[in-house]
This record gives sequence, C-alpha cells and structure tokens, in this order.
Amino acid sequence: MTCLKFKKLALCSLVSLFASQAYAHTGVRDHAEEGKASYNGFTLGHGCAAGESTAFQEPYPVLGQSAVFPMMDNVVWQRNGKKTIGGDGGKVIEGGTTLKLGVAGLAGLSSAFRVTQEIVDKNGNVHALHWKKGAMEPKLSTVTPFKITAPTIVDNCVKSLKVRIGIINWCDVQKNATNDKQGPYLQPKDAFGEVIPRVNGIDNKGIQRNVPGAQHYTKLPAGNGDNNRADWWFGDIEGGSKLYNDPNLLQHPTAATATAPASPAYWTTLTINNSAADVAKCKGTPVDVTVEPLGIDFDTYLSGANTQPFTKGASNF
Repeated sequence: MTCLKFKKLALCSLVSLFASQAYAHTGVRDHAEEGKASYNGFTLGHGCAAGESTAFQEPYPVLGQSAVFPMMDNVVWQRNGKKTIGGDGGKVIEGGTTLKLGVAGLAGLSSAFRVTQEIVDKNGNVHALHWKKGAMEPKLSTVTPFKITAPTIVDNCVKSLKVRIGIINWCDVQKNATNDKQGPYLQPKDAFGEVIPRVNGIDNKGIQRNVPGAQHYTKLPAGNGDNNRADWWFGDIEGGSKLYNDPNLLQHPTAATATAPASPAYWTTLTINNSAADVAKCKGTPVDVTVEPLGIDFDTYLSGANTQPFTKGASNF
C-alpha cells in the first residue's frame, strides 16, 4: 500500500481486539511464556487502504492473510546489534538446537475467513499459515487463530524473545506488481458467501450503509488502487526475497524528528517472555533478542502456488 506514513508509526505489536483500531497494524493478540503452548492469534485492526492519501481513502475489506514463521536454520537472530544466522542464537535456546515453534492452524470458522491451510516442509513441519475464502469488513476487526509451543529460553539474561513473523493481508485477487492497479475490483464476500457492503459513513438520514440493500463495492476506476494489492507487515528481509521486494509495500524505518523518536521498520511480533525467576539470576543487563525468517522461507513457503487466489504468476508479488 501507499499509506507508508501510517505504517511507519511506532505502534505496539499487541493490539487489543476490542480497542479502537482505526490505524492499528496487524499484531499478535497475546504474549507467550517460554516452554509453554500458546493458543494465540493475529489481530487485524483495519481494512486495506486505511489512511491512504490517494483518491481511494475508504478502507476496503481484507480478503485473506498469509504468515511465515521463523523456523530452524533459515532465521536471523539479533542481539545488541549483532546478527547470527541459524543455530541457537548464541545459546538463547538450548545449545546445539534450532528454533522450533510447533506452529499449528486451528480448525473451525473462528475468523473472517472460512479456510485455514498449513504450509509444511517435507517432514510435516508447519512453516506458514494461509487464510482465504472470506472477508473482514474494514470497520470491524478479526483474529486469525494459531497455536505455537514456545521454546525454553536458557539464557537468564534474555528477558524476552521477540519472534518476528512475516504477515501479508491480501486486499485483492490475482494481482502482482505489474497488474496491481488494473481492474475490475471484485466484490468481496464474507466467510458465508455474502457480499460485503460499504461501511464508510451513513446515508439516508442516519441509516448505516452496512444494512440490507445498502451500497456494495461494485466497481473502481482502475482495480483497487496502485500498490493496494496487499499490506505487508515486515521490513527488509534478511538475505532478500525474489517474491517480496516491492519498496512500496515493504515497511520502512523512520528517522527521528523534533517531535518523535526514530522508529524501526514494523514487523508483526510475538513476544515470548522468560520467567521472572530466571531473569532475576542474570549477572549482567537483561536484553531482548529478536529472530525473524530469512528470505528463502518467504519464497519457499509463500510462493505463488501457496498463496492462491491472491497472487498472479510466479514472481513480483
């Protein structure tokens, strides 16, 4: 999307499902505790194009979502500005192991999307999740549920492990960077097959537009607007990506100004907390450690074949 000025805001990754979310980015519902299972979810706080400064200022429904988790050796750990590729992150977790999160999708109509798919490697390990066949009305919110089993943090001086997850909210179907602004924009339908109505404002002496017989999304002059095929909730990808490298959709850091501090590129982040008893044993200064997926996992698990019906072709998403 082109609403980068909103994406650059230093907002907390944890978004309350019931709070006002006009420009709340997609986050993770709850913190997790080391060594324990976490039944969790991604919080979708606003529709597509929210805050867009172009001709299309009304937010449009989110039609689906994809998520790639950092897993095993295709990850980059960051601690005190130092990066480590793969392994245990410098013994953040058990020495000699790699990051395993035990990711699982949850069955049932528990979000705005009817279908949940697990995307696995040849050994059955879930690296990514994909939601489709539905739509979230942009004035509402939804949660796309998942389960992880948090690793045990063995370094007492690591107070939390920040797991960065590559999230895509899909805003249109059969799109790539080349045909992004071409139309027509298809009428989005919710998980029950009902066409989503417009919900921006009120008509007819106070009657809300999202009532039976109200105006629906029927056409746009040119597709869904340039750079509005999807929202990407991640910044530059370590190692680069052949599929996800559009600077108009990537998150970007912002420099400090007279009224606001510098802000890193926004990533959807799951926080795994070390126990207070273990952190109390630290002989130095407790720190946060981050871990995120490498570009190869974006390209392997969020390929064109795995992200249907939202992507077109095999490149340049």
